[in-house]
Amino acid sequence: MKLSHLNLFPTKLFIADNVLQEEYIDSIKEDILNTSFETKNWQSKPDIHKNIKYKPLVEKINHLTTKIFEEKKYVYDTFKITDMWSNILKRGEFHRPHTHSNNILSGVYYVESDESANIHFYDPRTQADIISPKRSEMTLENCSVWCVNSMKNRLIFFPSWLQHYVPTNDTNNLRISIAFNVMLKGKVGDSTEFQSAEF
Repeated sequence: MKLSHLNLFPTKLFIADNVLQEEYIDSIKEDILNTSFETKNWQSKPDIHKNIKYKPLVEKINHLTTKIFEEKKYVYDTFKITDMWSNILKRGEFHRPHTHSNNILSGVYYVESDESANIHFYDPRTQADIISPKRSEMTLENCSVWCVNSMKNRLIFFPSWLQHYVPTNDTNNLRISIAFNVMLKGKVGDSTEFQSAEF
């Protein structure tokens, strides 16, 4: 008797490494640190995608978003980055569990990070953890939280509705990241199925 597998309703993440050349990373890092010093804030305004210094990253995000939507076979008019902002996590700081409302795709790019830094994603099926046996090994198929390493020059895309968090920074190193959201523009869905909207 053969036991077959069916991965039903998978939640896909997309990861790209070595996204930018070092000169662009340095320029972005310098801008984030200078802006943070001036405003005394760990989080920037949400419009840095309009800043020319971030153009190389914006171009990569737009290119990879197109590829992701092609893989998902989406039919749409166009899309745009709705928000983009930088984050600095110092020692003892963290990001609480959250989602990114009013968007379809979100992501994070790591300007500066260390091997101990991870972004944690929750299984969206809350009822899947009602009975939770002890596991001999944690795998993608048997756990309710999965972490992805937050390495420098890594870009991670995920559905905007997927809940995630960043644990406390227990090191003396700064964790510098750029988060962003993407939304479809124009008509979305099919009115013949009574499932359309205009954005």
